[in-house]
Amino acid sequence: MREFIFKANKTITSPDINLKDLPGSCGRLDLLCRCVSDAFFLSHDIRRDVIFYAILCGQPNPPICIKFVGSELKKVSPDERSIAIFIKKALKKFEEIDEEQRKYWTQSTPGIYVKRADFRDIVLEKLEEGKEVFYLHKDGSNAENFNFTNPVFILGDHIGLSREDEDLLNKLNIKKISVSPIELHANHCITIIHNILDKKSQ
Repeated sequence: MREFIFKANKTITSPDINLKDLPGSCGRLDLLCRCVSDAFFLSHDIRRDVIFYAILCGQPNPPICIKFVGSELKKVSPDERSIAIFIKKALKKFEEIDEEQRKYWTQSTPGIYVKRADFRDIVLEKLEEGKEVFYLHKDGSNAENFNFTNPVFILGDHIGLSREDEDLLNKLNIKKISVSPIELHANHCITIIHNILDKKSQ
């Protein structure tokens, strides 16, 4: 399995999504949608061995985590608008359930789940599962030099992770790895990581 944890610092946590203004009024929902697209979609297929966690931290109801499971996804297209519609459905489902149920994964559509969880919750959950967790950062060690087994990759959006987030990762001894010496968009990092793993699996 390949897993990604993406922190979306300003992305809206309400289903009131303006599909005509994903970058602005939706808190860079466009970037999140591109990350989902690059995490899963191939030219004529979908990556079924991928799980993607999006931690939405924008207003009005943060934090909310949306989980995408590649082996279960149906009817999702790679374009931003299609993905945004499914995120809207997940946030609508979250709005409909009570606070107790929000502690657990609730399916909104096939392969897409939602619950109340922050960055720390998901990172600790992955470590408890025994996964190898890595922080993608331009100052990290070259990702080409690692042999990965069930890896989980942490990415920030255009704002990046907070000092508190990075302090947590340091305390947990999470390794920093890099796919480039310069800062790239998160979705580009996902594409490069896939390429590295694809080559290593040959």
